[in-house]
Amino acid sequence: MTATDRLSLLQFEHLGLDDVAAAEFKIALKELRDLALEDRYEHHAALHLGDIADAEDRQQLDEARNWGIGFLQGLICAKGLSQNQIDALRRVFQTAAERSLARIRG
Repeated sequence: MTATDRLSLLQFEHLGLDDVAAAEFKIALKELRDLALEDRYEHHAALHLGDIADAEDRQQLDEARNWGIGFLQGLICAKGLSQNQIDALRRVFQTAAERSLARIRG
């Protein structure tokens, strides 16, 4: 079991995600795992994706998305990932935020 697998199990319990948010988080985690990042990057990205899925209003969503963007900027500065990986991870954050926004607007 990878760190992100363990994290996903903990997040569902810790965040108390409702069914819709939990489904969003599950989709985002699959998209994240498909990138095949190292556990140390995947773990931190999953934390931000959990916050995005758990957002209850536009302000919380914006804050969670901005934390994710800050994480990406740190990876860019550290040159921890290739540009293709950064772009792919940015898309994962963006699509997660779009799903949450659609739910919030519901």
